[in-house]
Amino acid sequence: MRILITSLFLLFSVGSFGQLFPKLPEFRGNIEKVTEKRYGKEQIPTKKDSSVFKPGKYSGWKYTFLFDEDSKLKSRENSFRNKVLTEYTYQRNKIGDRNIEHEIIERDNEGHAGDFVEYENFIDLDGRITKVNYWVGNHQKQTRELFMIEMNAVYKEGKLISFTRHNVNSAGVMDTGERCELFYDSANRIVRIERKDIESDLKTELSYSLNPNGFLDHYSIDLLVGLPVYGKNPTQDIYYKCDSHGNWVKKYTLADQKMIIEAKRKIQYK
Repeated sequence: MRILITSLFLLFSVGSFGQLFPKLPEFRGNIEKVTEKRYGKEQIPTKKDSSVFKPGKYSGWKYTFLFDEDSKLKSRENSFRNKVLTEYTYQRNKIGDRNIEHEIIERDNEGHAGDFVEYENFIDLDGRITKVNYWVGNHQKQTRELFMIEMNAVYKEGKLISFTRHNVNSAGVMDTGERCELFYDSANRIVRIERKDIESDLKTELSYSLNPNGFLDHYSIDLLVGLPVYGKNPTQDIYYKCDSHGNWVKKYTLADQKMIIEAKRKIQYK
């Protein structure tokens, strides 16, 4: 039975662009630069076969995002303990009825420079995304392989209400996939997404809570709904503190009834 927790990077990655599956709100307004620090540190004691995780401690990881004159993301830099490990650039272009967007590794320490992820968005006459092909490119091998498809998009009153997502294996064969349904509040804001595995019927629910200003303040992932694991469903609760523009500047996880800092952002506006 296939586990439903696939491709979670699509939920959080700022590299993901116009795909059907909505990502969390990332950046609003006239932004120039964002610096994000991650917390939760793995400390290695004297014994080689053990380690201690320190929640709330700065991990050493820092992510720097730079934006162009239109406040679109143009580059990202990942560093650890002030040493740059990976640099990415973002490119966008339009070909016919397709918007093509790339996340490209410009430099890293593991020989992946030139590798990329491509998002091929098919657009209808109303400007709506109807299908997305996800490609991964290997610069060294000069290959480009399809690994995921989002399709069968259904819109109602201008809002996306459902679509299907399929993983694609190395032979180019799609799996049975999952059906995603989106639910909105009276202000047409997404408040819940349900992902159901087409083969097993297992479901994951993603819930969005907004503060009085309409900014995201709570995000909940309820995994494998209806399948108890050791007496309860695995649920992840994430909380945000936003600035006056609606961009989150602090991110917390709820663990043992405690709010643990997970990330902080410093945002420079133009």
